Amino acid sequence: MLRVLSALVLVPVALFCVWLGSPWFAAMLAVVVLAAGAEWRAIAVIERTGLRMQSIMVPLFVLVAGEVAGPAAGLVVLVVGLALTLGTFAAPLNERIWALVAHVHLSLAVVALLYLRLQPGTGLDLVVFLFAMVWMSDIGGYVAGRMIGGPRLAPTVSPNKTWSGAVGAVVFALALAALMARLAGVAPEPVLGVALLLSLATQGGDLFESWIKRHFDVKDSGTLIPGHGGVLDRVDGLLFAAPALALIALLFGTDFILWR
Repeated sequence: MLRVLSALVLVPVALFCVWLGSPWFAAMLAVVVLAAGAEWRAIAVIERTGLRMQSIMVPLFVLVAGEVAGPAAGLVVLVVGLALTLGTFAAPLNERIWALVAHVHLSLAVVALLYLRLQPGTGLDLVVFLFAMVWMSDIGGYVAGRMIGGPRLAPTVSPNKTWSGAVGAVVFALALAALMARLAGVAPEPVLGVALLLSLATQGGDLFESWIKRHFDVKDSGTLIPGHGGVLDRVDGLLFAAPALALIALLFGTDFILWR
């Protein structure tokens, strides 16, 4: 119940910020980046003062640059941040490596979300579709995994995840995508193809965070969101799915999302 109540509060807020666009969307991303960066440095035990600051500031500066000057500027700032982190020779190499992973993990998703929201005519639809696919994958995986169970998907990484949950995640995402295509009167095949890729990317992000937490022997990324754990626990799938959708839009366009 606590998990559901938290979702009932957070989902409308997130969608409202998406609908408003700049600067509210960027402000929401800033909150997520700051919290997620703090969780990353706690999980990876990044203790050197310079790296601890960079774990928060690099993704935030990427967001600011992307919001002010465009996603390409955000990528430039990311490259600079990676170079500065790698050059922090006062810190142990393993801390620098994990800081680099954290920067890329958060910053690419931020740039991708800004890029998607800025698409003329389709930006709002793209981000809403992305959120819907990620949420439906999470719900489908949870429901199918709990109701059906069965063989474990990746027992050494995440013992609670099952093959039935993975299939359920895809089925739920495809079902909503098919309904959206039907209601919009567009060809379902491209929409279903993108939905499938986003569901798989979402599950990949979930498994990646599970692997990180298992590597560092951490149960939850934090305690900020009641019933969900930390911010990273809530957005792990989105951090993979957003770059995937941005790459699809960059390579193939956004005709599949022309609902209107």
